[in-house]
Amino acid sequence: MLIYTTPSALIIEERGEKLHFNRKNGDFQRKPTESLAVLDEEVQLCGEVELLIGKISYENDQHFLFFVVESSVAAQYRGTSAATRHEIRKIERVIAINLKSETSAIKAQITPGSGTKLKQGTEKLMKFFNPNKEARPQEDVLKLFNDSKDFYFCRDRDVTISSQKFFTKRGIHQTSEESFFWNKNMLTNISNSAEITPEISKFTCPIMQGFVATSQLEITDQINAFLTITIISRRSTRRAGARYLRRGIDESSNVANFVETELILNIFEHELSFVQCRGSIPVFWSQRGFKYRPPLTINRSLEDTQEVFEEHFKRLKAHYDTPLVAVSLVDQRGREHPLAQRFLEHCVKANDPDVTFFSFDLHQHCRGLNFQKLQTLIASMEDTLKTIGFCWVDKTGEVVQRQKGVIRTNCIDCLDRTNLVQGQISLYIVLQQAQRLGIFGPLCEPPEALVQTLQTMWADNGDVISTQYAGTAALKGDVTRNGERKLMGVMKDGYNSASRYYLTHTRDAQRQKAINIVTGQSEVIEKVVEEEENEKEEEENISRMVTETIQFLVPTQQTVIAGWGLINACQSSDEIDTVVILTRSSLYIVTYEIDGEKMTDVQIVALEDINSIQVGSSGNNRQCARIETLEGVFIWRPSTVRLFNNAALRLKSLEEANEYIASVAEQIQVGRNMLTSAEGSVIQVARISIPQTSVHRKSMAAMGALLGKIKRVGKNVSPATLSKSVSTSSAMTPSTHLEPPAKLIETDGNESDTSEKSESTVSKILKMQFKTTDTPPEPFASLLPSIAECQTKISLL
Repeated sequence: MLIYTTPSALIIEERGEKLHFNRKNGDFQRKPTESLAVLDEEVQLCGEVELLIGKISYENDQHFLFFVVESSVAAQYRGTSAATRHEIRKIERVIAINLKSETSAIKAQITPGSGTKLKQGTEKLMKFFNPNKEARPQEDVLKLFNDSKDFYFCRDRDVTISSQKFFTKRGIHQTSEESFFWNKNMLTNISNSAEITPEISKFTCPIMQGFVATSQLEITDQINAFLTITIISRRSTRRAGARYLRRGIDESSNVANFVETELILNIFEHELSFVQCRGSIPVFWSQRGFKYRPPLTINRSLEDTQEVFEEHFKRLKAHYDTPLVAVSLVDQRGREHPLAQRFLEHCVKANDPDVTFFSFDLHQHCRGLNFQKLQTLIASMEDTLKTIGFCWVDKTGEVVQRQKGVIRTNCIDCLDRTNLVQGQISLYIVLQQAQRLGIFGPLCEPPEALVQTLQTMWADNGDVISTQYAGTAALKGDVTRNGERKLMGVMKDGYNSASRYYLTHTRDAQRQKAINIVTGQSEVIEKVVEEEENEKEEEENISRMVTETIQFLVPTQQTVIAGWGLINACQSSDEIDTVVILTRSSLYIVTYEIDGEKMTDVQIVALEDINSIQVGSSGNNRQCARIETLEGVFIWRPSTVRLFNNAALRLKSLEEANEYIASVAEQIQVGRNMLTSAEGSVIQVARISIPQTSVHRKSMAAMGALLGKIKRVGKNVSPATLSKSVSTSSAMTPSTHLEPPAKLIETDGNESDTSEKSESTVSKILKMQFKTTDTPPEPFASLLPSIAECQTKISLL
């Protein structure tokens, strides 16, 4: 596809076809397919591009055409015949050509030379010295395409359409799935019409935001064949945007973070596919403030929401057929409970026999990282999964089996917990498909290579979807998968909100603005006003963060002696980023992103493997605690809040803060002494040197990895401390069950008999132990009579 300019027009030519754009007003002009040589104007060739994305017009009569100039092959579609293949291409670089630009500037954009690079570098440098310089209007849209590199297209087969729809309508004119057609608004801008004209369609195709990956396995056990696995996630344009600016449902029954994921198998010239979807909880809800896990708020009553709730499910059934299976992974207790309750109330009130609802409190079931409990959910869904089935296309292109219905999964933000369960459902379906294909028998173990491939693909899928919604940089899960740098203890929570809101809300607003421009969303972005948190609310949220960490990580058989919210002394911020939990045998060291939403690293240190504990000044009269273990060194300083008896208290002075961090060190030392029957003490030093880099060895988080692993430091940390899982997944969000664990006797064999001289010490430590509570009431108890009479099939797990 070639770009030419004349003094009055910009011309796009491909295979003899041409589009003319008026360089003055941006109008699209229909011209005959004449030779450029007959034009009465000077014609200059600017360069070659791959694809026209569309047009955006800004104020001051600025008109930009967006082009793909670089792309790479991400995967291949099968064509209508088994022998044909169509490339799915990943967009690597997009440019925006101002129709009023000089020809030399257009050439430099298409094929940048060293001079252009120097100029761009100079512009960035000048922008650094003059940050208030107004950005060019197209830059936000270019960042959306170029920074993420998660847009895809296929010139020969519509990437917005699933395999089942493509082959079902084979030979019939197909229309793209508008909700996944990201550049439709930009293309209709060219002709100022509701539809894309045939003249324009010759130069473009639908572009999709999402994720595409493929892998090929050689099957040699019983057969000799190659199995190609492709995963395609299609992100909806409706209610698209950044996490903190798009949540729940809107008036048009669109939900935030709606993504359709299709897994495709190709073998023996057959194609098998299975489609799932995810989407935010379909009620009106929000979250005020974003430090230390604040509560979630429901904004409308049940009655005011029911109509749009039912419309959302009606549209899903129309699109995917029935049955519609809704899987809610929201916690049934704690801060998420009101949303779980409201979701269930809507399902009961809808009374829809075509809907099956599963409520599975993943954090409670998988507490202590016992992800084997996920099989409880999969087993309860087996009959439903068999009813839904999957799509099967034979070598002639005929659909011999259809998928009927869809599974819609959600947690709070539809990131890691959702990705985890979708991966497990996908694994179940793929194993059924593989058995039907004869890849292995029903009594055989599934090939390890197949399982590992699926785990990796779903982990990468979770990375990208999280990046698109939460606005984080792409933090790959290779550390957990490959065990590099001995960081097997990396884990990541279900929210995966790596961006600190109070630092990045401006960037999120800019990103949201770009998404609105591209997709044509008319909603005005409300200016986000950062309010100072009330001290009492902040204290409650810190207490909640520590308690939820305990609920998720510490098995019930362990006695929690104390928990603290501290600050990694190697970072300059005064915001809590570390939760330290002391049990009778271990020290849990949990690193968070500073907003308290993203758990990035967990290490479990056996108390007997602590070599020394020091307390000393780090400068400015501030005290730090330094813990040296067999595996490394940890240095913490206190925050402005201390935890005592599971209550958060404000520290009013530097002296109180220094006393607090000293008491933390002392309690850890006493815990070690109790376990080892030693008589060690905290070492007072004048100065503690703070490294420039984090001693915590914070890793790149394993976003959505299907095999969650935690670093257990020390030879005597019992397997009972951390349940093993052979088929489970990534690190998840700490449980939001607010009631702390009851005091229980450990059964891991690490506890030593306590001598009489230690009795006073034991009493002192237990004063700091978290309060116990009575057994919490059964969740959803008030709804049980209504559930029994409801036509919607409801399972509370």
